[in-house]
Amino acid sequence: MALGDLFKSKAEREKDAQRKRRKAFREAENAVDVVKERIGKLKKDRDKAWEEARKYLKDGQKGASQRCLQTCRASEMLMAKLEMKRWVFEQLLSKLELAKSDQDFAQAMAAINTVVHIDPEAVADVMDEVEDKLGDQVDTDKIWEKMYGKEMEGVKNQMTDVVPSIEEMEKQLQDEVASEIETERPSEGRAKSKDADSDETADIRKRARKIIEGDDK
Repeated sequence: MALGDLFKSKAEREKDAQRKRRKAFREAENAVDVVKERIGKLKKDRDKAWEEARKYLKDGQKGASQRCLQTCRASEMLMAKLEMKRWVFEQLLSKLELAKSDQDFAQAMAAINTVVHIDPEAVADVMDEVEDKLGDQVDTDKIWEKMYGKEMEGVKNQMTDVVPSIEEMEKQLQDEVASEIETERPSEGRAKSKDADSDETADIRKRARKIIEGDDK
């Protein structure tokens, strides 16, 4: 407590405390917003890298395409970690907001106690019992938090289950490029038979794969 606080009334000190709490919660909410903005930027970077990888692969530049995919996957990894941290932080913030509500209730009860004639000893007994139950609840919460911590460790260890591997991303990109090359190729001989159309489609896909693999001969 600062020296100046010694000369403040109880009401003034409580008002200062409430102001500090509001400021702290605003800062916490701002921190969440900053993380969300960071995730949004990472998504844009990922999409940009994916588009560049697709263009490079379409031009037969497989090495440049793979480098872009590495950038794309790095963004995916960072987003997954930030999303996990944001979620944990928001859960903790919710708990602190509940604790603040408990404090508000306690103050309201104290105010009621000053205007209502009740038996202090009886209330004390009830409050002691409630406090014991709350203590039990805290122990239960700790058990749940411990279990949650173990689950989150599992999530961290299984990050590869959340973020696709480079091989998976490369396959998806190859399929997109092959489909795009097929779509962009001018349609010829629309009056051909179904068998001829089928052969032509197979030939287009074969040529697209050759371009992707860098062997357009």
